[in-house]
Amino acid sequence: MFDLSKIFCHLFVSHVFLLKTVYAQDVCVSKGPCSCEYPNGTGIDLSPTVKGTFYSTQSYKVKNNGTQFELSTYYYHPCSDVMLPINDTASNNSCDKPLSICRYKNVFDLTNQTEKLYKKDGGNYEFLGKTNGSHFTPDGKSIYYFNGPSSTIVTLVCAETDDELHLLSTVDPDNIVLTLYSRRACLTLIEEEGRSFGSTLLIIFFSFVILYLVLGICTKKFLMGATGIEVVPNLSFWSDLPNLVKDGWAFALNGFKLPARGPGPATTPDPNSYDSI
Repeated sequence: MFDLSKIFCHLFVSHVFLLKTVYAQDVCVSKGPCSCEYPNGTGIDLSPTVKGTFYSTQSYKVKNNGTQFELSTYYYHPCSDVMLPINDTASNNSCDKPLSICRYKNVFDLTNQTEKLYKKDGGNYEFLGKTNGSHFTPDGKSIYYFNGPSSTIVTLVCAETDDELHLLSTVDPDNIVLTLYSRRACLTLIEEEGRSFGSTLLIIFFSFVILYLVLGICTKKFLMGATGIEVVPNLSFWSDLPNLVKDGWAFALNGFKLPARGPGPATTPDPNSYDSI
C-alpha cells in the first residue's frame, strides 16, 4: 500500500520548491504600458520619452529586378495611443483610430528606364499595435504589441543619445521588430506615487481620534467603572458641542459682539465687554 502521507509531503515540498524557483527569477513586472519593475525596485520607465509627435524610421526594398521598390515609414508613439496625421491620398487606411504603431507603405513602379522615372501609388497605412494590447517581456528588454495573429516588437536599447527609432528586422512579416534607442531604456529606480500631503494629515488625524477614543473608553470603563454611554471620554463636552458651535456662529455673525441684553438690572461687568466673554 502507498503511504499517502509521504506522497502528500513530497508533493508539498516539490510545489514549494517550484514556487521559489519561479518567483526567484528576475522578472520585470509590467506597471503600465510604458514601465516595468524588477523585484529590487529598479526597472524601465519610458514615460519621459512621450512627445506630441510620433517617432519614425524608414526602410526600402528593391523588388522585381529593380523595376519596383517599396518605401515604408514606421511610426511609434510609446505609452499612449494618439491619432496619426493621415495622407488623404492613401488607397488603404487601417490607422484611422488612436494607436501606438503604424506603417505607411509606398510602392514605386519604374515607368521610364532611361530617365529613371517611377510612379508612386497612393500609399497604404497598416495598423501595427496599440497600448492596450501591449506587454513587457519578462526580461524588460522589449515590448510586445499584439495585433492578432501578428505582433510588433519594440526592443529597448539603453543609449546616452537622443531618443531614436530604428527598424531592426522584417524577416518575419508577422513579427516586425523595431528598436528604440533611449537613455530612458536604461535601468532606473522606479518611484511609486506616494500619498498626498492632505491624505497624510487625514490619516494622522483619524489615527489620533481612534487612539483618543480607545484610551478614553478603557480608562473610564476599567479604572472609573463607567458603563453604557458614560464610557465615552469627555461626554459632557461632546454632548454640548452642537450648542457651542451654534453659539460660535451666532457670535461671528453678530460681528464678534455679544447680543444686546434686554432691559433689566445692571450687572457688573458690562455684558458687552470683553471681560464677560
